[in-house]
Amino acid sequence: MKTKMDKQNNMKWNYILFLAIGILAFYMTGFLLGVFSDTYGIGIHGFEAVSFMLFIYAVLLAAGLIVSKERSRSFITKAFAISFAAMFLISIAFFAWGAYNHFNSKAIDANLLQTVPDDFVVLTEEELNEYPAIKEAITSQQFVEVRPDEWQRSFDFLDEKGSHTVKFGDKYYDLGFITA
Repeated sequence: MKTKMDKQNNMKWNYILFLAIGILAFYMTGFLLGVFSDTYGIGIHGFEAVSFMLFIYAVLLAAGLIVSKERSRSFITKAFAISFAAMFLISIAFFAWGAYNHFNSKAIDANLLQTVPDDFVVLTEEELNEYPAIKEAITSQQFVEVRPDEWQRSFDFLDEKGSHTVKFGDKYYDLGFITA
């Protein structure tokens, strides 16, 4: 016969199991969606992805209930609440982090033009020293990731000048301001 201490210890492990199930449901869903996308070219987004996550969660929850051998309504409710809360909180944190990165993802690109454009503004070395992101984009000829405030400041500067097509030195560049 199990002692009261053994039952309490077993319950702690069961709750840890269901916490792990909630966490695993999130990561397993991401892994499987990646496999489907890479292997079969199937892209699941939006409501379908959430439904798929809930399906994976339900399968793992059922497996956890079978493994735990606990059948009381109280335990099942607590196990559901713990595992669902873990999955939900991780999902919310993941999407909040993604939205934050999306909002702050800004870049400037300078494309060297082969012909002289009809409309352009001339940038001096002094002006470019005040706007290092524009200068780096022109000199590197690559996408330059910038902070949102620097991106906005550079964008406003060129808007005030009247064009995003610029002449620096003897060359002409079309500046693109990219957001995610």
